[in-house]
Amino acid sequence: MGQIVTMLVSVIGALAVTAVLFVGADRTATAALNRWPAFAASIGGVVGLIVGAVLQHNDWVPRGPALGGPFDEGWLAIVIAGVIGAALGNGAGRGVVPALDRRIRLEARLRPWVFVGPGLLFVTGGLVIPGFRTLWLSFKSGTRGQEPGFTIQYYEEIFTDRTFFSVEGWSSIFTSRLFIVGLAAATVAAVAAWASASRIVGGPLRVHLAGRAMRLLGTVAVLLGGAALVGFFESIIREPNRSAIVDALTVLVSSRITLVVVVGVAAVLLVVWLLARMSGGDIEMDWGSPASSTLFVLAIGMAIFAALSTLQGVVWNNIWWVVTVAGLSTVLGLLLAILAERAQGERVAKTLIFMPMAISMVGAAVIWDFMYEVQPTGNQTGLLNAILQGLGFEARGFFINSSMIPWNNFWIMFIMVWIQTGFAMVVLSAAIRAVPEELTEAARVDGANEIQVFWRVIVPQIRPTIIVVVTTLMVIVTKVFDLVKATTGGANRTNVLANEMFDQLRDRNFTSSSAFAVVLLALVLPVMIYNIRRLQSELK
Repeated sequence: MGQIVTMLVSVIGALAVTAVLFVGADRTATAALNRWPAFAASIGGVVGLIVGAVLQHNDWVPRGPALGGPFDEGWLAIVIAGVIGAALGNGAGRGVVPALDRRIRLEARLRPWVFVGPGLLFVTGGLVIPGFRTLWLSFKSGTRGQEPGFTIQYYEEIFTDRTFFSVEGWSSIFTSRLFIVGLAAATVAAVAAWASASRIVGGPLRVHLAGRAMRLLGTVAVLLGGAALVGFFESIIREPNRSAIVDALTVLVSSRITLVVVVGVAAVLLVVWLLARMSGGDIEMDWGSPASSTLFVLAIGMAIFAALSTLQGVVWNNIWWVVTVAGLSTVLGLLLAILAERAQGERVAKTLIFMPMAISMVGAAVIWDFMYEVQPTGNQTGLLNAILQGLGFEARGFFINSSMIPWNNFWIMFIMVWIQTGFAMVVLSAAIRAVPEELTEAARVDGANEIQVFWRVIVPQIRPTIIVVVTTLMVIVTKVFDLVKATTGGANRTNVLANEMFDQLRDRNFTSSSAFAVVLLALVLPVMIYNIRRLQSELK
């Protein structure tokens, strides 16, 4: 109860201070026009308070008696300096009064600052000044930054210590299953882009070849998907939970022969495209088609996952978080926004999907910790392991099982995806509703099916909103801390920058903690700059 009262008092106090600043600034701007001595007294009082604070902070004046409460030792000097400044300003204002036209121009210039001034004051005091102090402290020597001299020791530790950043084993990226699948998806995406463009602008022969290519790709996709599905059911029925089909698919993907074939096909396609460009011609590619764009995004995702699951360190974990959570939340939010638009209980569905946003990060971590819970023996109490046990699989520790490292990170990321998908869905749903119906109806009249309407009409119209959602999630996810601290505490290669920053701060190592904070800022800063430039370009 005491904590709730303290929180309420803090909120009310902050609102009161904001109201006083706003009203005081408004009255000061009005006094510049009608009551010049009062305006001069206000300016003098503010200057006096600042001068008094500087004098008191540097011990250049006696602190005065300790009055207790808010007027502790030193406050009296600040108050006296403010009173003296107000008196001097009032005297100067009575002695010299500017002409009316000058006061009108001054009042017009001051009026906008009435609205932005308090905000800038709080941002400067709560963000800008602490930010510069953190940057300064990150280059100081010693754990508290009190030793003389400057150093880049802490940044060197972040990017040379294997715990934080390592590129060892980078060559394994190009032989991993994910990279092979991604390269194969990129190759198929190129074929699909050519086939789609050929159907639109090609001659009869190209249209025929494009149709044959698309049918062949569709048949291969159905066969692979069907084999994976059958293999899943085989793994449920057979003992000891092994599938010959899944094993065969795994060997096929992991084989060096597969890698050589995929690289060879990709190289041939690249050479053909380069030769066409060098000969002055061009090969039409429709990267905006549903098949080509989806496969290309899948290829990029597989390549990124191959890199981030191979490279070790806290910095790579943070980047993995950003890519996975921002990407999956946006994709799932977009799919749910489309599906919810067609559902009868749209409001109920959107409310249920958005509801996790009302849960704190720690609360969500506790909920999913019970979902992932594993018992060494007997019946499983965690929902996911109970399902696995019911299907005949062995229960596993999603966070602590060494065989799941580094993919145990994904199970923590999924908690944030569960939370942020509702946010993406609501924002994208509003953008979809803002798309003019005339565009979608015209596309249907021209013969486009629902997938083509969505991909070629709706998605281009809501692209700015998608960018806003992605960049917002990137900033949020970069600072992730609560979920990691409440689930694994950073163990089993799940640590992130914000958690490491907290651990260093807990150990009273302020300089090292400041260096981690600066690295976090460096990761967020490009996204913020991009958003600002995009907003400025839209306003022009």
